[in-house]
Amino acid sequence: MIKIGIYGDTGMVGQEIQKVLKHHDRANIAFRQNSRRREGNLADCDVVFLATKDPESMKFAPEALAAGAKVIDMSGAFRLPREAFERGYGLAHTASELLKEAVYGMPALFAKEIAMARLVGNPGCYPTSVILSLYPLKSLVQGEATIVATSGNSGARAEVEDVSNEIAYSYGKRHKHVPEMVLYSGFEVNFTPVVLRSVFAGINANIRIELADELKVLTSEDAAAQLRETVANAYGADDLVQVVEDSDAHWWGTRDVVDTHKLIIKLGVDGGFAYINALEDNLQKGAATQAVENMNLMQGLPRLYGITTV
Repeated sequence: MIKIGIYGDTGMVGQEIQKVLKHHDRANIAFRQNSRRREGNLADCDVVFLATKDPESMKFAPEALAAGAKVIDMSGAFRLPREAFERGYGLAHTASELLKEAVYGMPALFAKEIAMARLVGNPGCYPTSVILSLYPLKSLVQGEATIVATSGNSGARAEVEDVSNEIAYSYGKRHKHVPEMVLYSGFEVNFTPVVLRSVFAGINANIRIELADELKVLTSEDAAAQLRETVANAYGADDLVQVVEDSDAHWWGTRDVVDTHKLIIKLGVDGGFAYINALEDNLQKGAATQAVENMNLMQGLPRLYGITTV
């Protein structure tokens, strides 16, 4: 039995981790801490999830590691090198000695490294959709990616509002997730996030990027088919990445991913540019599911063990 600790267990992400773990017969929660109370014994834990904000994660990660636990951090505190973190997040890193050993927790790209890690920085929800879409296409597209992405209000750890209210913010290079997208996708990006305050969950990321010269000589249909084949072949069953095409029978949207653990990718071509649509649940594939995958890898279990509704 894997003994689990959760800092921030009553928050949105902490609750989602517990929702996934509910079906995991090898995991038992032995320690909880939030702003109001502390229960259980940290020293008993094998793995600790930090469902906390960046300053708290920098405080609690050394504490949990010193107690002998492995740590999976849900904030941005351990995803980037120090300079990139401090520039993007506007915070001084107070546990920078741990950054050299921290592993980026995207199992589709770094499963072997995660299995050996003591400290994992779980990816952000927006970066998950963007990185997994762009990473396989390094030889087929070029230049800067322009991204416009919507998210349900749970991405801001907030409840939905009754009245429709869509807000664009932190556009261009301003959003704190931009350095993460750039570092792990291999492309420069400009990014406009839009929060849908009357919607609870779901990421809908739309990416436009120029085709490589060798694809520009193909028809749009042939170029799009090559993009689809490349992305589909880049991932295995455990990655839960599904490449799809719209049809008169079904137009793919966020309803196909909310409350699931998968990422759906659509790819098209027009006028020498690739258009990529990536869809995921920001609380599951974009947060809790990857965290539990990381836990499984760190504990020597099959990556999708206990992750139901796959």
